[in-house]
Amino acid sequence: MKIFLTILMAIAFAVSLQADGMVADKKERDLICGMQPYKNPRWMTEIELINDKQLHFTSVKCMMLFYYKNDKWHDLDLEAPKDRKNRHENIKQLRIQDYNSLKIVDAKKAFYVYGGHIMSPKGDDLIPFEYEKDAENFMKEKGGHKILTWKDFKLNLFDLLNL
Repeated sequence: MKIFLTILMAIAFAVSLQADGMVADKKERDLICGMQPYKNPRWMTEIELINDKQLHFTSVKCMMLFYYKNDKWHDLDLEAPKDRKNRHENIKQLRIQDYNSLKIVDAKKAFYVYGGHIMSPKGDDLIPFEYEKDAENFMKEKGGHKILTWKDFKLNLFDLLNL
């Protein structure tokens, strides 16, 4: 009976861990780099489209390159926006995972450490946090040059990170 309860508790614990973070299909590929996001769950990000399709990315950098440069709307069963001004009209929400807790957070409300010593699977990247205090603590412990928010994001930042 003890073995059964131990196994049951282990399964419940594993399910609770998975429920907190993002889950990508093992066949899914990042539309920017071609990597499989499920292999790096700590770095996985997500875009939800207006047709409720979810796209997973290997890192913040890949998600944002898609956000700024995407031209694959027809491949996603969506109509391409009429002009560049409305290029984000097919996007319902952008989500990241807090680097420490893996809690899913609205990407537009998160804080990002730039220039840290920790690398994503894609190299130089932004390290996402739900709370500014956690980003500050990370910088004290592991380095970093600056904390950024959504309003600091521009395409040239992600092009620079992608060198």
